[in-house]
Amino acid sequence: MDKDTIRQLFVLLITSVILYFSGNHLMSIGNLNSIFDGLVVMIFFFAFFPFLSLSLVFIGRLFRVVLSPR
Repeated sequence: MDKDTIRQLFVLLITSVILYFSGNHLMSIGNLNSIFDGLVVMIFFFAFFPFLSLSLVFIGRLFRVVLSPR
């Protein structure tokens, strides 16, 4: 693997951890009561979009490897 792929995997891992913990917090609260809850919502969405785009990149790479003629 090249250096760029390793960095992308690292960012994917970090964003997945952020999504897990912020998502658990968002599911446990009923509504937004404080600035902290609003900050957690912002963190969730700032982590969601890089996670989504990197996941699609890696799924595309996986399909290219699996479907490539040998």
